Formats: sequence, structure tokens, C-alpha cells
Amino acid sequence: MDRYTRVLFVLLFVIIAAAILTRVLVEVLDPADYWPGPRITIPTERDKANDTAHSDKERREVIKAAMKHAWDGYHQYAFGADELQPVTNKSNNKWGGWGVTLVDALDTLYIMGLHKEFNQGVTHVTAVDFSKATSGFKTPFFEMVIRSLAGLLTAYEMSLDRRLLAKAQEVGDALMPAFDTSSGIPYPRVDVNSGKAVSADRVCLAEAGTVQLEYWKLSELTGNPKYHDAAQRVVDLLDKAEKPYPGLYPIWIDTKTAKLVSGKITLGGQGDSWYEYMLKQYIFSRHSNDQYRRMYEESMDAMKEKMVQRSIYDPNMYYVGDLDSSAKKFSPMYQHLTCFVPGMLALGSKVLDRPDDLELAKSLAYTCYRMYNTTATGLSPEYVLFRDSHDKGLSQSFSDSMDEFAITKVAGASDKEKQDGFYLGSNKGYVLRPETLESIMILYRVTGDPMYKEWGWEIFKAIDKWTRTASAFSAYKDVTSTKGSSQWTDSMESFFLAETLKYLYLLFSPVDYYSLDEYVFNTEAHPFKLLQTPNL
Repeated sequence: MDRYTRVLFVLLFVIIAAAILTRVLVEVLDPADYWPGPRITIPTERDKANDTAHSDKERREVIKAAMKHAWDGYHQYAFGADELQPVTNKSNNKWGGWGVTLVDALDTLYIMGLHKEFNQGVTHVTAVDFSKATSGFKTPFFEMVIRSLAGLLTAYEMSLDRRLLAKAQEVGDALMPAFDTSSGIPYPRVDVNSGKAVSADRVCLAEAGTVQLEYWKLSELTGNPKYHDAAQRVVDLLDKAEKPYPGLYPIWIDTKTAKLVSGKITLGGQGDSWYEYMLKQYIFSRHSNDQYRRMYEESMDAMKEKMVQRSIYDPNMYYVGDLDSSAKKFSPMYQHLTCFVPGMLALGSKVLDRPDDLELAKSLAYTCYRMYNTTATGLSPEYVLFRDSHDKGLSQSFSDSMDEFAITKVAGASDKEKQDGFYLGSNKGYVLRPETLESIMILYRVTGDPMYKEWGWEIFKAIDKWTRTASAFSAYKDVTSTKGSSQWTDSMESFFLAETLKYLYLLFSPVDYYSLDEYVFNTEAHPFKLLQTPNL
């Protein structure tokens, strides 16, 4: 080896060593440790003072075993497919064959220390071609951003396996054609096989406005700003859009004009995570973009003024209902999907010094807990309904296909309704949803009140008792029925592994384990490290 070659070799070695050292320092001495912003999480000393360490460890192990049970069933009967059907032990590819359960579950496996299972997943996913999907399938943009793109990004940040970052970029690129509209508002579906978006006149608020964290993280990790720029344009357009009331957004957006054209105003399905991401982008950016703070506070002030009411039978039971597109008609329905709001408010109360929001968060979380606590199984229905003091509300036979603003005189309240504070509609199913547990985990970490751990454990026991099958866990048809296996629907959404079990595990973990001061969780519970370069 001549002298010139030796010099090049030494120089290359120094560059590689410097890159490795820099990454290690980022991992060990995370800048979040020195971030001067307000603390979200209670001090670890206070957490330890609750003296629940022994029971917490035991509960963590039980939840970890539940995760392993679900993963093992998926691995045995559906590995590489989108979902396991946990009753018949069949598989399906309802998301286009990307192996969504596997991708969505990777970081949960890592967090729980299930590294063998994590490595099984990584080996498979690195061989998947994300530029292809099932023939004829039109890939849902939002769902695959929050599940697949986010799952790969967090698996990379945890393991530093660069193959996962390459796969994340492959997913991000496959979905980018959604932004190819005249306005910049994305289409809701992409034909990844042709590399083109599927044209549509409108897209819902959550689909357009809940991809920003993921594409921002992709820009940060790849150094390519195009991803963040495309997603940020959506925020800018909606910020300027005309609204029926400041801070409140009807759910349907015209993809050509970027106007808010119709639909209800809701913090439930189709609207929910848009509001969540205003706050979370502000946190992720280390408070460097005031636009997100301003928009979030405007929306929360409007929500509190126009959308929050309480039960006439329980003065401590608050809920968030829906409004029509004019923001004038109110629907007294509280969706399980809306039960993320207490956690969001708790985060915002600390980050933005809004102490009243924390009190409201506690009251809303109490209602979400009671949605579980009052049923025969201890599982929550998809929504609950409330009446006003004039006995007006939604019909007791209300179904998802009915007009939720058709308020009518309802039959007299039963003793159970008076005791519970609400009544049920026709959709009494539980699809293994995570939102209440998300809020419970956050509220424990914000307040240190051990009551939230007991609530979470109670909910987990109900899930384990009524939804566990021989191979995994199944959604449940009617939470008022104790007929057990006859109520199983043969469905296990990937969010059960990605969110529900992860939030439970973190509830019983030390508060500085994936701390809320160092990570922001996307709407599918994938924890992103806070932005290292806030000016990106």
C-alpha cells in the first residue's frame, strides 16, 4: 500500500469514526435532556415515590406476554400478510399486502425488549417492495403514512438499522404522488403500482392533515426537505381557509380549491388527528414554529366554547360532542375515537401553560373510563349518547347511518342511564381501540396520580378476559354481552399491537422510558425523537 493510499484509508476511517461518535452522542446525550422548555413529565422521584415499582414490573410482564401472544399468532398464521384473523386463523391483505401488522408492531416489540421477534420482522420487511401493492389496490394515503411510514421511521431511530430508513423512504416516495394536485391538498388514495394518485374531488380533514409529523421526520433523517415542504403546504392552506367559526374545521376539503366545503366538525373520526397534530408539530419542532401553537390554541378555545358539555346526571362527566358544518347544531355523542382528547389537552396544558385544560382533561378522561367501567364486560362501545334536561337527544336506536344532528324527544331515562350518566346507541362494538389508554398513560405521566394506573389495569384485564383467542385478540361485537367467543368478529387491527398494548406497557414503565419530554408520539403511537435541527 503506497503512502497516498494509506492517507486516504486513514482519512476514510476518521470520517466513519466521527459519524459513529456523533450518532452515539446523539443517542446518549439527547439534546432533549437540555431543552429549556416546560417539563411535561413528572420527576422520576415522584414516580418512584408512588411505590408501585414491584406491581408495575409484574403488570408490564403480563402485558408483554399479551403482545407476544398476539405476535406469535400472527407469525404462525399470517406472517407477512396485512392482518391475522384471530378466530379462524386466516390472513388478509386488506391494506394492499405491505404486511401492515408487522410494520406497525416493530417498535412495540423493540420497546418491550422482544428483540428476537423484532429481528424476525426486520428480516422480512427489508425484502418487501413497497413500490408495489396487490394488483388493482388503491392504497389509502393517510393510513399508510401513519402506520407504515411511521413504523419504519421509529424502528430505524431505535435500532439504527439503515435498511429500515431506506424502506421508510421507499414508502414515503411511493405515497408522495398523493400531493400531485392543483392545490397541494393531497388525494386520499394512491395507485402505487402505477406511481399515480387516484383522483378525488374531496379528502377528509384527518387524511390531509395527519401526515405532517411523518414526512417532517423523513426530511430530517434523509436531509431532503421536499417531504416536509409538501406536508407543510397543507397546514398553510388550512390555516388560511375560511371557517364557520375560528379554529373549527368541517371535515371535507375540496382537493382543487383547498376550501373547507362541507361535513360535520368533530374531534372524532375523520377530524380527530388534525387537531392533535397542531400541538404535536409544535412539540416536535421544539417550539420553533409559532403557527402550530396559535392554531392549536384557537381550536382548543373554540372546542371548549362550542363542543364541550356534561351529563345531566353526573356533574363530573364532561364530553366533547360534534357540530354541524355551520357550527350551530350540536350532537350529544361522545366517540371512543374522541377519547384521545384528554391526553392531548394534558400535553398542551404543560407545554403551553394552560392549567384549565388539565382539569378538563381529567373530567373527559373520567367519562372515557366510565365508558368501559359501566358495561357488563368492562369494554367500551364505539360511542355513548347523552340527553339534555328536556329529555332531548339522539334516538336510543341510533346507528352510524343516521343523521347525528336529528335531535328528538327520547324515552325516559332508565335507572342504569341515571347511574352511568349516558346511554348507548346501536353500535356496541369494541374494536380493540387505544384512545382511552393513550390518555390514561399521558395523564399518569403528567399528574403522577396512581389512579390512572388502576384504570388502565382494569381495562387491560377486561381486554384479556373477553377478547383473547387461542392465537391473538379479536374485536368484540357487543360489549353488553357476556357470551364471550360468540361475540368475536375475527378481526385484529394493527393498531392493537402498535398502540393499545404499547400505551399499556408504557403506563407501567418508568416515566423517563420514552419520556414525553424527549419523544412525540404520532397518531399511531410511533414515538419520534424531537427534531434535532428545529430550523429544518
